[in-house]
Amino acid sequence: MILVDANILLRLIQIGHPHQQPAIAAITLLHMRDHEQFVICPQTLYEMYAVCTRPVDAPNPGLGLASAEAMSQVESAEHQFDLQPEPPTVVLRWKELVVRHGVTGKSTHDARLAALMVERRIPKLLTFNDSHFARYAEIIVLNPFDVLSVPHA
Repeated sequence: MILVDANILLRLIQIGHPHQQPAIAAITLLHMRDHEQFVICPQTLYEMYAVCTRPVDAPNPGLGLASAEAMSQVESAEHQFDLQPEPPTVVLRWKELVVRHGVTGKSTHDARLAALMVERRIPKLLTFNDSHFARYAEIIVLNPFDVLSVPHA
């Protein structure tokens, strides 16, 4: 089982983005070669919606979609991938990971994904932000470029 990070979900819908084809190709290859099951979680949907609705000209640019269009994209992701619920124990695991790894600031969001993965026994994460998760030996992080054996762009 592989958790699909929000940045992958976003690249799948961004026609013409340089990372769109590597995201699609990595999912296809992992599914065909390893018969992997791909899943999402509430946090990846929240993050996807936030980026979809953030203005294109914001300091941290988004896609500038209207709320209804962004929600349509979120719902499409829910149809494409199995949604894994968050167990109540995810908060305890998150606290443990944050303390053990000295996580602060924005990185606490990544710790929450790692906590969910540990609690739901999801061993792998597909993300373009593999360096954000390097500290978590509990999970296997896959970058689409590495899956495809292509140099990172």
